[in-house]
Amino acid sequence: MKPSLLSLSLLAPVIAFGAAEPVEVQLSPEVLRNIGGVTRFDRDQFITVHESYGSKDMTDDELTFMETVLDARYGRDGGFLSWQASETPADPNNPDMPDVEAIKRNAKAYQKTLAGRQRELSAKMRDVVICTHPELMHATEQNQFVEWGPRTYEGVAEFTAQFMKHFFSDSERPMYLEVFNEPFVKIKKIDGASVQTMSEQHNVVAKRVKELCPDVLVGGYAAAWIELEHDNFGHWDRWQKEFMDIAGENMDFFSYHLYDGVNVEGNPRDRTGSNSEAIMDMIDTYSHLQFGVAKPLMITEYGKIPEGNMGMMDYSAERSAGMLYSINGQHMTFMDHPDRFLKTIPFILGKAMWTYELKGAGEPGQANPFLIWRKNAKGEFVTTDLTLFYEFWKGVEGEWRVATSSNPDVRVQFLVEHKKLHVIFANLAHEVQAIELSGLEAVRAATIKLRELSTHTDHPMVGERSMDKIPTQLTLQPGMGAMLIIDMELPARAKTQVQEYRCYATDYLKAIQAEEAIHFRFNDVPTGKGSAVLRVSPGRELGKAVLPTSITFNGRELDIPSNWAGDDQAGRSAFFGMIEFVVPMELVTSSNEVEIIYPDSGGKIACAVLQVNRIESL
Repeated sequence: MKPSLLSLSLLAPVIAFGAAEPVEVQLSPEVLRNIGGVTRFDRDQFITVHESYGSKDMTDDELTFMETVLDARYGRDGGFLSWQASETPADPNNPDMPDVEAIKRNAKAYQKTLAGRQRELSAKMRDVVICTHPELMHATEQNQFVEWGPRTYEGVAEFTAQFMKHFFSDSERPMYLEVFNEPFVKIKKIDGASVQTMSEQHNVVAKRVKELCPDVLVGGYAAAWIELEHDNFGHWDRWQKEFMDIAGENMDFFSYHLYDGVNVEGNPRDRTGSNSEAIMDMIDTYSHLQFGVAKPLMITEYGKIPEGNMGMMDYSAERSAGMLYSINGQHMTFMDHPDRFLKTIPFILGKAMWTYELKGAGEPGQANPFLIWRKNAKGEFVTTDLTLFYEFWKGVEGEWRVATSSNPDVRVQFLVEHKKLHVIFANLAHEVQAIELSGLEAVRAATIKLRELSTHTDHPMVGERSMDKIPTQLTLQPGMGAMLIIDMELPARAKTQVQEYRCYATDYLKAIQAEEAIHFRFNDVPTGKGSAVLRVSPGRELGKAVLPTSITFNGRELDIPSNWAGDDQAGRSAFFGMIEFVVPMELVTSSNEVEIIYPDSGGKIACAVLQVNRIESL
């Protein structure tokens, strides 16, 4: 185990800082952060596990452990719908349709089996995302998964809608339905399947589900390979854009999966940081252009895919540490957008006994790397280090307050709940970061604790200790998460607020030509006092300039930054990331013009988003 630089820094901050330029973190405990209308951190939205309350793999005690010890919320169920489809015969009068009366009988019988054991039939199912798999449920003439195929979109839609209606009461019914899990990467395995056919099935299913269950939000397409910039954005055109053009009007949300590493297809890379932000901004921008609104998003899997992917492997604490770095870093970035994400779900499984049959049983003691409980060589179930994500975030709640960081690699979240403060840091960089902390000088602390999550180590760890006073200097080890937990003598009441607005340009996806100006326009932009940031997302082959030579906002030159969140994406074919340019608020008007010039040709600017942070009264 390497020593904790965070602990050392508090004892000897002058030595710890060395020659590195310190990161200035400014906290404003009396300024409410209003993020697109959202002011409170919601654990149901962010502190989730890729499991359902109805999981048959876990005992009641294990479910209690997940709920109380880990303080996690249930996230996603990928098996219940297809299981019940396999139990449903064909309509005796129509061989291509399910027997609706059989669905109703099966639902009643299933509910009786759960008497006294609240699993699926629980209000805890309301926040679960229901999905299924295209290998089983994509309608083609050749499909023989069930008696009725499914061979028609209408058959799948009828079963899905009747299932959602009758297997749950109104208080128990899951709010979210993903039509498929990662469909497009499986097209080659399914005869007769294409992007077009799978997208059209989304339409038919969504319409019928909304007829029977208007409270259910339907979305997709749960993209696995979200490398939008691949083939100079040809991948965007052929997959994500095509899906949105065909099915977007009927979708309540768009969903995708974000992994460091490789998810099924694509190049090895880290998405943590600027890349995940660029993906969000591009989908949002096109949604706004096509539908007049940036429809909500959902990330139904995220984290890191290690070498070996879903295979059986010996346990490695060091591997889990790397997965924790990705999960926590991505999570801290998602937290900046509670107005955009309905839900974010790390790919952390419970027991998931199905994984032991997925790619062979393996040797005794080997297991899937994504489990909370793995089976050791003796056949006993033991917890893994992935529980540390939940231990680190346990008890965190409250209203957002304003916090700023001078370095995009140092993510900061600031929450206040009556007399308790949580200040959370994450270092996305692979270098040590020295922090200068200000803004808490007036806080009268009763108790102060420091919690830390180490990830760049051969064994991850969460530790917590008491402190005598609120620190003004910290040093974060590479990949580290840290949290100040302060109990105050008096509550920190907000006196004003900063309202965050996202403004989308009137165009997107513009080719880059050397020394030629690229223009973006923003209309109906809120003005006033506060701050503003221009978010620009270039996608270019490696070796091309990531940063422009000049960028102007309403004719005024903006400063060119030297850094962005996350790494430089070396080792892959192209860079795609969001870069922030500070815009003086006095330049912002109702209508705004941006001009960007690059020194070389190639690639495209995917999108530009203007974020306005306006000071407003409560």
